[in-house]
Amino acid sequence: MKAKSTVKPAREAKRPYTTPKRKRANPDQSEAKTSKAAAPPPVPRVEPIPDVANGARPTREIFLEALRFNYPGLEPRNNFDIAMLGTTRREGTHEELYAWLDGELAAYIQSWPSYEKAMESIDRLLDTYVEPTGIKPKPGDKFVFVRPIPDSDYSIRLFPGSISAAEYCMDFVETATGKPVNSPFEYELLGVPNPDMAHITMSMTGKLRSIERAHGIKQEDILPGEERFVLRDGQSCLLKRPGKDPVMFTVPLRRRQQAPSTAPLHVLDFPKVLDCGSYP
Repeated sequence: MKAKSTVKPAREAKRPYTTPKRKRANPDQSEAKTSKAAAPPPVPRVEPIPDVANGARPTREIFLEALRFNYPGLEPRNNFDIAMLGTTRREGTHEELYAWLDGELAAYIQSWPSYEKAMESIDRLLDTYVEPTGIKPKPGDKFVFVRPIPDSDYSIRLFPGSISAAEYCMDFVETATGKPVNSPFEYELLGVPNPDMAHITMSMTGKLRSIERAHGIKQEDILPGEERFVLRDGQSCLLKRPGKDPVMFTVPLRRRQQAPSTAPLHVLDFPKVLDCGSYP
């Protein structure tokens, strides 16, 4: 004899949403879910205002200067040529360079939906404003300073970089001609604390190397006169040479005048510098 089961069969799950007697609580709400929402109006693109007072320049202008310097007589055919020739150096005739550019452009277009979209990206790049650092100064540029190195035929030249990043650049030049040269003698360049800004410049201490050497370029492979160092505003440096007295200098500290405030303002006059004696 089989034992009678005491377990009740499970009830069929109720599905009120399938019951024909059930009415919709809010028919309009159901219809709203199935209707396609209207697309929001497009948000206009707002371009940032370039801070020209800080030395910001159009990328196009910077690339064109490099292009004309590196490829004299070569005329760019489009913005892609400007972008490529303004950031690279290649050997070859004009015809060879144009052929290389055509190949690079064909490869670049492959990553975009169309030729037009690819060129729009180049346009946006060239229209961007940047604060360049490391571009060698031209005659007449402001805030360029040259000081001769004692017992040497060379000088140290300081020229400004990005003011927002407080970057100042340095290179070596011939004292007689002003021609920039790569490291012309054996030396060691050190960042040392600035006594007037020790709490800020303490992190800028240590051995300093040129941009090229820091990026792994061998000294003999640096193009003539292209070596440069990136220092910081207010940084003190010590140049040490075997058998000669060391040379110390401090990078200029740039500041901008603040616009006068129209709101009432009380200024408390605390001393800015205190003479606490000399270092031991």
